[in-house]
Amino acid sequence: KVREMLDLYDRWDVCAPVRKVLVLFDTMWKSTEMMAAAIVEGAMAEGGAALDVKRFHVRATTGTRLATEMLDAAAFAAGSPTLNGTLMPAMADVLTYLKGLRPAHKAGFAFGSYGWGRGGPEEVEQYLQAMKVELLRPVLKLNYKPSEAGLAECREAGRLLARHALKVCPV
Repeated sequence: KVREMLDLYDRWDVCAPVRKVLVLFDTMWKSTEMMAAAIVEGAMAEGGAALDVKRFHVRATTGTRLATEMLDAAAFAAGSPTLNGTLMPAMADVLTYLKGLRPAHKAGFAFGSYGWGRGGPEEVEQYLQAMKVELLRPVLKLNYKPSEAGLAECREAGRLLARHALKVCPV
């Protein structure tokens, strides 16, 4: 057991990516949750059984669990709706924690919904830039409840995550 734990620590220390995609989100009226589900669908359709795809609602998951999952993820998406011109507080908390850990070798993108005012998804992207995440696409933002065309864009964005994970982790 001790050797196993030391091996895991060594792998986490360098953030060596494995074939894993994470989709982290917070939601207010379920629109960003719908986007997260479509991103997961796209990643799973592209990666199949060769890829571990996980979705986490940040208010229902501990920061420690999210940080542990992030350490070896090859790609991820982080999403928040706009609340008072900014991102949701729980997502800000998680991203601040992750930024402090400085996870290396990560690629991904920001996403989220907005109503009358913008800001949440864009601010998520600012966190990703500060974390030096390789942005795979511009921020994905949809107005109000996602349309079928918007959900199709989310599925395509999920495929991007999967393609990146499979490319950087060929075996």
